[in-house]
Amino acid sequence: MRLSFLSSKTREIQRLLNIRSEYQWFLDNDFPIVLPEFYKQLYQEIKSKKDFKIRLEKELSKIYNKKIYDEKAGVAKSEWEKIETRFFDVLKKHNLKIKDKYLCYISLYGPEGQFKYPNVIDLRISNKSDVKQINETIAHELIHLMILRKVEKLKLNYKQTEGIVDLFFKETELKDIFSDYKLQSIAEHNNKIFDKVIN
Repeated sequence: MRLSFLSSKTREIQRLLNIRSEYQWFLDNDFPIVLPEFYKQLYQEIKSKKDFKIRLEKELSKIYNKKIYDEKAGVAKSEWEKIETRFFDVLKKHNLKIKDKYLCYISLYGPEGQFKYPNVIDLRISNKSDVKQINETIAHELIHLMILRKVEKLKLNYKQTEGIVDLFFKETELKDIFSDYKLQSIAEHNNKIFDKVIN
């Protein structure tokens, strides 16, 4: 398998710290994220990043359960194994740089998925809906990683980039794997730009 499924308390703390810098954007854009119950209060009360981290570590330690993360990583791996080969076979046809290894960190918090170039994705598995979306979320973030350099070269904005990712699910053979994929309402879909990315 190209994906390794991992989790750790240190990684979860770092993810929640990273969300702190984006938190207002998530609120302003009504972007769906899942956070621990204590998070909003910490964000409002603590302005220092150092103090925020200390309190965050203390609060997360009270609720962190490694067994839960390991179980969720097992579910994600089991689901992804069912489609991994087909997924990468489709993308190989479209002139994308595919790495030999990707790291998928399991989280209970944040948005459904995020990516960090060159080969890291974060996958939230917090509720039943997340479980149903595991493969779609992983695929979505992997496509982001694979098109990032092309998107930067074309100077695409956030909405255009999300539109390109959407079109992979609708205009390539990925539609056979993800037949229920829903286009994002925030995305701008432009087939001309999509053609530049896949050629």
